[in-house]
Amino acid sequence: MFTLDAYAARSCPVKTHNAFHPGLTVPTAANEELREVFHGGVVFEAEVLRELQHGFGGSVLDARELSELPAHEQEKITLAAMAAGVQVLIAPLLPRDGEQHRSGRPDLLLRADDGGYQPVEVKFHRVSDPRHEPASLTWSSVTDPLVQHQLPGRRFRYNWRLNDLLQLAHYQRMLQRLGRASAAPLAAVVGTDDLPGLGRVLSWVDLSLPVVPPSPRDRIDPYDVELVSPLERYDSEHAFRVELAKAASALSPGDPPLLEPIANRECGWCQWWDVCRPQLADDDLSLRISKSPLDVHEIGVLRDLGVATVTELAASDLTVLLPLYLPQVTHRVGAEDRLRLAWRRSVLMAKGVDFDRATDGPIDVPAAVIEIDLDIETSVGDRVYLWGFLVSDARDGSHYYRHFSAFEELDDESEAALADAAMSWLRELVEGVDALVFHYSDYEVVRLERLARRSESAVLQWALDWARQRYFDLFTVVRTHFFGTQGLGLKVVATKAAGFGWRDATPGGLNSQAWFDEAVSGETYDLREAARLRVLEYNEDDVEATWHVRRWLRSLT
Repeated sequence: MFTLDAYAARSCPVKTHNAFHPGLTVPTAANEELREVFHGGVVFEAEVLRELQHGFGGSVLDARELSELPAHEQEKITLAAMAAGVQVLIAPLLPRDGEQHRSGRPDLLLRADDGGYQPVEVKFHRVSDPRHEPASLTWSSVTDPLVQHQLPGRRFRYNWRLNDLLQLAHYQRMLQRLGRASAAPLAAVVGTDDLPGLGRVLSWVDLSLPVVPPSPRDRIDPYDVELVSPLERYDSEHAFRVELAKAASALSPGDPPLLEPIANRECGWCQWWDVCRPQLADDDLSLRISKSPLDVHEIGVLRDLGVATVTELAASDLTVLLPLYLPQVTHRVGAEDRLRLAWRRSVLMAKGVDFDRATDGPIDVPAAVIEIDLDIETSVGDRVYLWGFLVSDARDGSHYYRHFSAFEELDDESEAALADAAMSWLRELVEGVDALVFHYSDYEVVRLERLARRSESAVLQWALDWARQRYFDLFTVVRTHFFGTQGLGLKVVATKAAGFGWRDATPGGLNSQAWFDEAVSGETYDLREAARLRVLEYNEDDVEATWHVRRWLRSLT
């Protein structure tokens, strides 16, 4: 008997294959390396569940407290809790279903009015969007999750959150097999959405509605665009992986893999990457094109057509390739444009070009007596805990870093107070002087707008008004003048074009959130201080990077 968890149907099938191939084992260091990657999501989930526990007044089973018990005892307690009508089950272990090959532990189970249960997952991403056309989001408060409301003008992000839906469908099928599913196949996701006046909410979906595309494997007519329900899509994906697990289990240890890996976004945190990577050529399309990459099915179609590498795509005649390719990739909107973009990147890569200049002549980057580079850092709880400034003052030639930080858990009041202190310093610095603030993308301005709108601070309102006149977004300049083979993110442009390097080996916003948490709640003083220094050095390097990009842009003729 074997089972697949709720991630199998939503994940790369090569993972399932490798897990059941008798000749393959997970690299020993993989699990340790994954901890930092998933840190933000773990902290966010804990915050949401803590909010629920503190605010909900009904009956709750917190099965996290049972983790030391054997699995079969945890399963018995889950069944007993459902039989007793407990309203909220946190992280319950559902009984393994050997016949249907399923196992799982949802983040939450909520008791519906008919006595059945509905699954809920907590995800560290947005799950809904505002909509102009008639639309309505069914939502519940985190502290009152059993009561549903309607919010007009908003909708679940079906096109972007297929994986969430597949995971929920897995739990729905398990509940149905147990006879404990609600008659209405509803499920919910708690995302990072901060809805005006509501905060975080449960966003509900009907798993039986046709809202997602079918698997490309299931398309008989390539131009059939009819949607299917999350449950139907899940059933197909789960069945495919069950058959794959059976086939891989039947192999001998020395047999070659049944599937050739295709690099995708999961590879960055996959425990099997060190097994898959040696099977890919260094010039493999899926490996080299990481910006706007072709999806797994698109890469598979190209491989079947004899185009597996960047070199091969760059040498391809698209007038010949497209008529063969497009009928097989109708699952993607804009498939032709996607391939043409990949082809353009391949041509540049084959020539060894990182950036393709789209314009001629000097690039206009404004100058000022005082030039300030700005970058902020946010926590998992979406609070701005660090404002970092790099000041370049032409009056005396000084060049220095200044930061305003709070390595503690912030609320609305303390977050605004920190921003107020940073902007008060900025106002004093620039008063009566020709000054500009440079940043990369509009993130800093968006956060300043949010804080000014939420706060009654006159300083923050001044800062927002001044920003509209004296802030300058370097990303808009780079995007106007260049095409990048690996995108135009700050780290790519600063390192490959401006010659700058970060001190940290793994710089990145998500990693900095983990460092912040360590700086706040690390077990020892030394750990907290080391994490604090790491965050500050990373932020200082970010503003130094924008300074280098600005200098590089001004050097072009």
